[in-house]
Amino acid sequence: MILYLAISSVYLILVSRLDGAERPGSLRFVLGLALLFRLEAFWMAPVFTDDLYRYRWEGRLQLAGGNPYQERPGDPRWSGLRDETYRLVDGKDFKAVYGPLVEHLHREMARLSEALWIQKLPAVLADGVLLALLARWHGPRAALLYGWCPLGVVEFAGMGHNDALLILALALAMRYRSAVALGLAIAVKWWPALLLPAFVRTERRTAWAVLVPVVLFLPYASDIRENADFASGFLGGWSNNPSLFWLIELVSPGRAAAKYLVLGLLGVVALWPQRLERSILTTTLAILLLSANVHPWYLTWLLPHWAVLAAPPVAVWMALTPLQYWALGEWRTAGRWVERGPWNVVVYGTSGVVLWLWWLRRRRLQ
Repeated sequence: MILYLAISSVYLILVSRLDGAERPGSLRFVLGLALLFRLEAFWMAPVFTDDLYRYRWEGRLQLAGGNPYQERPGDPRWSGLRDETYRLVDGKDFKAVYGPLVEHLHREMARLSEALWIQKLPAVLADGVLLALLARWHGPRAALLYGWCPLGVVEFAGMGHNDALLILALALAMRYRSAVALGLAIAVKWWPALLLPAFVRTERRTAWAVLVPVVLFLPYASDIRENADFASGFLGGWSNNPSLFWLIELVSPGRAAAKYLVLGLLGVVALWPQRLERSILTTTLAILLLSANVHPWYLTWLLPHWAVLAAPPVAVWMALTPLQYWALGEWRTAGRWVERGPWNVVVYGTSGVVLWLWWLRRRRLQ
């Protein structure tokens, strides 16, 4: 965690010195180092997450004829799938909550190999494609801001988080007003469905995006009410690195009420009439700031926006987010989950101060 924080700080210093530079270097040089960073991180063990073990289990489950939306790792029926990595599979009492696209990918990766690293391939490939697209669309500066950011390197190439698929699909949807790309984003994680109103206001045909996750879900068709209830916990069930959610808790009679209040606020933000790009960014920020559960890798949702806008508060937030893995130490040694701690004050407090100073500076320049 200290190393992660250190390289993030170096990156923050680097990009602060790039302020105003039109060309930070040749595109070949920028992309070459970005790929080198990813090659190095690819061989990291998943020290910050157990998700890869879950991906592997769900892939093997499907090859054995099981439905990940209906089966749990702890079910005795599937004890034959348990091996030396079973103790590291997270959520043994819960069914799958990700979208159907990633479930199909888990299955196909498991078909290729039972090796854990194979489950990183979808994230690594999606990350590489997005890097190339940003370089093509916006040039070397955007490629550097995205490609050299330790957050993306560690969380995608190192930890294999499927959020790389999400941000690639959203970037394509935003660039080309594509219903298929938006549908694929929803089929990775369900929350991009909140962006449908903004897309439909801009291009009506994007309403067809809802068909993509529906078609991909057909092989798994089953009752997913329990899955949906568990997934809603990310908004207001349990708590992990929250920021504004603790204020919502203060004015709510309980966490259940807080969850529905968060859903209502997110609905207002998503329906607020804005141009598409601003609406996507605003809704993404609202989810990150209002939710009860904000894993550090969720900040990768901001990476494509950061690569184009280069807003300093976002850079500071991303650079400090490795501190939010601090709770893992207590969890792995004592089995106790600390919902919020002094690291939250450092991360959100520092980012808030930088946001305030940046806003004041922009007002003076205007």
